[in-house]
Amino acid sequence: MSFFNKVKAGVSEAGNKAKTVVEINRLKLQNNGKQNDIDQQYQVMGKLLFEAVTQGAGPLPSEQIEANINRILELKAEIETNLQQIAELSDVKHCKACGGNVAIEARFCPACGSTFEVAKEPVSDVTPSSISLDKKE
Repeated sequence: MSFFNKVKAGVSEAGNKAKTVVEINRLKLQNNGKQNDIDQQYQVMGKLLFEAVTQGAGPLPSEQIEANINRILELKAEIETNLQQIAELSDVKHCKACGGNVAIEARFCPACGSTFEVAKEPVSDVTPSSISLDKKE
């Protein structure tokens, strides 16, 4: 009877791992789509700048590209959230210095040597409204 229990536990564990892999791949696919949206926002801003310069209008007023900047910031925050979820699911953490993946229990990044905080602190989200586009002199 214990043999069947072991087989049942093994199948259950394999099923859970498969669910985790599917979820990680779904998050990675979302990140690719979000990165494509970011690239598109950059293209729109570049086109606006090009048209302004070729027409002699000078630098773009921040109001003209503010919506693009806000959208980029939102997408980057969503990508970061997805990366954190991926790290939690795969028992790895992301090195902010070099971008490498490191085992969750590591205190140092093996690629670049940067240290990780021992205690997890809540990450503050950057919202588009918290960023000012006006230059302060």
